[in-house]
Amino acid sequence: MNGKTFNVALYIRLSREDGDNMESESITNQRDLLHLFLEKTKEKLQYVDEYVDDGFTGSNFDRPSWKKLITDIEHGKVNTIITKDLSRMGRDYISMGEYIERIFPERGIRYIALNDDIDTLHETPGLEFLQFKLMFNDYYLKDTSKKIRKVVRAKKEQGQFLGWKAVYGYKKDPNDKHKIIVDEEVRPIIKRMFDLAYNGKSPRQIANIFSDEHIPTPSVYANLNRGVKSTAYELWCPRTIEEMLTNETYIGNLTQGRRKKLNYKSKKEIRTPKEEWIITENTHEAIIDKKVFDTVGELLKKNKNKPTGNNIQLLSGFMVCKECGHAIGINKSSDGKRYYCCCTYYISHSKYGLCTPHSCNYKKLENLVLEEIKKMCKEYVDSSSFSNKLEEERKKNDIKIKKQKEINVLDKRIRTNNSYIDKIYEDKLSGNIDMEMFNRLTIKYKDEIVSWKNQRDELEEELKNIDTEDDNKEKEEILKKINEYLSFEKPNRNLLVNLIDKILISEDKTVEIHYKFKLA
Repeated sequence: MNGKTFNVALYIRLSREDGDNMESESITNQRDLLHLFLEKTKEKLQYVDEYVDDGFTGSNFDRPSWKKLITDIEHGKVNTIITKDLSRMGRDYISMGEYIERIFPERGIRYIALNDDIDTLHETPGLEFLQFKLMFNDYYLKDTSKKIRKVVRAKKEQGQFLGWKAVYGYKKDPNDKHKIIVDEEVRPIIKRMFDLAYNGKSPRQIANIFSDEHIPTPSVYANLNRGVKSTAYELWCPRTIEEMLTNETYIGNLTQGRRKKLNYKSKKEIRTPKEEWIITENTHEAIIDKKVFDTVGELLKKNKNKPTGNNIQLLSGFMVCKECGHAIGINKSSDGKRYYCCCTYYISHSKYGLCTPHSCNYKKLENLVLEEIKKMCKEYVDSSSFSNKLEEERKKNDIKIKKQKEINVLDKRIRTNNSYIDKIYEDKLSGNIDMEMFNRLTIKYKDEIVSWKNQRDELEEELKNIDTEDDNKEKEEILKKINEYLSFEKPNRNLLVNLIDKILISEDKTVEIHYKFKLA
């Protein structure tokens, strides 16, 4: 490239996501350093333009100004790129190596990284350590990403809302961006959705109702709030309805972490298993009563085992084959006049001789089951020991509530101290505190954590020793449901789901009902 005109592009990048030190890596700092180099260099470098990506990660090259720079290179406008250091161009080891060792040489592009002593035109000392520096920058990105995720998770566990927008039905509190408040315009829609589900409507049926009534979907509603006009309404998706009906945010529990990035280099998001969700209880106003929410959740599970067609029978989803453990389905007879029950596993695998039909008349079975439930409910209510048990449970429950509150306080203190440890580690890396201060604070916070964990373990052990067959609220609720059952000529599914766990059906037509309350 000797004798060639060097048309220079100055590339500047800053990203909080990469953990960049705001003072040393600031846009102004980079700009001043690069222009000072152009002023003092003895080489004839022709300044063309400045390309700035402020707030874009170095984990990939999907950045607007970088793309514009590449376009200008392809058009012959630029043949030299200068950055403050390698990390300003990018931190991804593979992509950086591809650019510096293949793409730039093939296109005749000179690259200079000032602080790393890199100049691809000359055999500068920094080139000998290029691979090491690229690997270090990549590791730094991975390590920083890991630390940021820990800090973010700790904040979420403390009940801070960190999403860019709240779930449908809520909005960010204008006085505190880490809290959410009810969106009063949407509250009636959420309540109606749960009411429809509580009364037996499936997610698909609810989606059809909302679509027919032209109720804006969450995405359309969000666009309307941003001033984006929509000439047509989107159709509601049953999957969206089901996700909303199972989202604890609507009962006041902040639910975060339902999705996560594939890794620190990818923008792709994947669903996380429910056990990895971050759920913090009682962080905001609930729209839906917890009892209604729990009943709807049970109905959704039961409705998955429904008969052929659109009709859901009273016992759909409750019946299980005692022999193989699979669901007993409900189907229409060939003449369409009656329903019959049959083991779904047998239907799918009958040619292999697995299980047996368990075939029986559904209506007769339903009547038998309802009579048996009524009989058992009467015995439960008439039990002379019921009131005494209830009073005992009231006392036990008071003790449980007190101890659980103490445990919650200790858990919060432990989470807070873990956050402090993460913070002082970052302060040590950035030079805000020295090693002596870091060690002293770390020992202090860890000692407190050990003490609080010991106290928590003692309280949890005391809780285990308390007889917790049923607390008083649960017994009172069961009694209420039982009385409701006895007052109905024929109960509905949302009442049954609160009383019955499952109904086992044997091949000899024996029926075994498993209740959600203790019979003794």
